[in-house]
Amino acid sequence: MTSPTEIVRSSPCEHVRVLAINRPGKRNALSQQVIDNFLEELRDASQDEGVRVIVVTGTDTLFCAGADIQEIAALATEAATQRRYLEDLCNGMAGVRKPLLAAVEGIAFGGGFELALMCDLIFASASAKFGLPEVKIGLIPGAGGTQRLTNAVGKYRAMKIIFSGQPISSQEAQSMGLVAELYQPGTVLENTVKVAGEFAQQSSYALCLAKEAICRADSLGRDDEFERRLYYSAFDSRDKVEGVSAFLEKRKPRW
Repeated sequence: MTSPTEIVRSSPCEHVRVLAINRPGKRNALSQQVIDNFLEELRDASQDEGVRVIVVTGTDTLFCAGADIQEIAALATEAATQRRYLEDLCNGMAGVRKPLLAAVEGIAFGGGFELALMCDLIFASASAKFGLPEVKIGLIPGAGGTQRLTNAVGKYRAMKIIFSGQPISSQEAQSMGLVAELYQPGTVLENTVKVAGEFAQQSSYALCLAKEAICRADSLGRDDEFERRLYYSAFDSRDKVEGVSAFLEKRKPRW
């Protein structure tokens, strides 16, 4: 199914929604209109009870080259602030409780890399490249890149990547813990959907709770008490009752 925007929505397997940026003529650049359309689709997937895992991707050979430079060129500080440029994308992604997986073919530069970092897991092609080249045009990453990259790889690696503006290979990204799995070029989306399908067999409620607890630890450090609160909250859930019953009855749970 294709929306009237530059975002292509599909459901390749049960409980999995794929959102693909489809703007190849602009290297899938993130204009404000593309971001607005993407967030609309993201909200729909988040609210759809039939969707348990969301996959974010680009076209067959390209994830996203970053923000639309022509659009940036026309913005001064006041205009960028008033339009909350890129801020809505950060907030929209952060508000998704369901697992978000990035399937990266080709390049993920600037805002494209930041979009991948907003996801919970990144799967990439062996030929993919990642980079934050904003310093080359007198800017810095503005969609959480300085924060998420530092949290993921540490201060000194983040500084090297951001200060140089040079891309890193997917192998380097994996060695830093940024990429969960590498696949042969042209197979990333297919394999990511398989992983998403496996995740989607689990309780949607439990997946959301687990994500919330992990993100809490990632942002604030270890918090055993917060984890315990979420853990105990699951005990009264329908999914816990069904999951335990299915285990005892030696059958698959009916979520």
